[in-house]
Amino acid sequence: MIRNLILLVLCATLPTPGQVGLAALYTDFVHKPAPAVFQALREEVNFQMASDGLHFEWTSLAANDQRVWTDLAVVKFSGRCEVLPFATNSHFDQRLGWTHISNGAVLPFAEVDCDAIRAYVVKNLSLLPEHSRARVFGRAVGRVMVHELLHVFARTAAHSDHGVDHPTLLVSELLADRLDFGEWEPMVHIVHTNPAPASQTGGGSEQEGRNSYLRGGCGNCHGSHGEGSSHGQALRVAGHALNWVMLAAKLAKNQDRMYQRARNLKIAAPSVDEDEIPSLVKFLNEF
Repeated sequence: MIRNLILLVLCATLPTPGQVGLAALYTDFVHKPAPAVFQALREEVNFQMASDGLHFEWTSLAANDQRVWTDLAVVKFSGRCEVLPFATNSHFDQRLGWTHISNGAVLPFAEVDCDAIRAYVVKNLSLLPEHSRARVFGRAVGRVMVHELLHVFARTAAHSDHGVDHPTLLVSELLADRLDFGEWEPMVHIVHTNPAPASQTGGGSEQEGRNSYLRGGCGNCHGSHGEGSSHGQALRVAGHALNWVMLAAKLAKNQDRMYQRARNLKIAAPSVDEDEIPSLVKFLNEF
């Protein structure tokens, strides 16, 4: 298993045509999840991440997938990902999920503790109709998973103040039909997602990316070339080239902060269409 994980990380550094904007999610369950729970968590992850311009190919780690991916995350699920009839909240104060960090660098490995999540929400979950509990629990597990995935793909351990990226998620937020984290949450998405996923060909040019960068208002805070300014950080990570998924995740984690900063500066909030991101990345990487 360790050898397979090492190979996955090595493969993640190799570019593959046709996979720009798409990342692989490798799932590893200690116990086979309840089908209804897995379906709900998968739907929640796809929904939450697509709203930030992120799309995924789901694969079981045990499947021994031989494909090469430019971006991936491996998520291990401990405990039993199912609704148990006699569950208690005896250890609800444990971490619900975490991301592995080495020498300050966020690794593409995360863990989600289904037992801890169930213990945390069991009191409220038990008040729901029995037929809906598996779906609601799976959605809660999915929201914890999204929180960790944003750490992985944005390459940062920092949190933001909105949605599932908030450092503390209440039981009511995990179980809610819809997340609602403030009066301007519905308009907070920097990346506008198209009905279909963005082109997987990595199309667009540096000049088109420059035009998108300026038209989207990014230069108001991040400088004319993404070099950073007193109003916004550099859109590069320690001098490393960006990729599609990393940029989308960075925007997702910082979108509430960017909106608030735009309000304070009395300028238009930044806005980027999903299909503009590949060319935007080319522009930022050429600098």
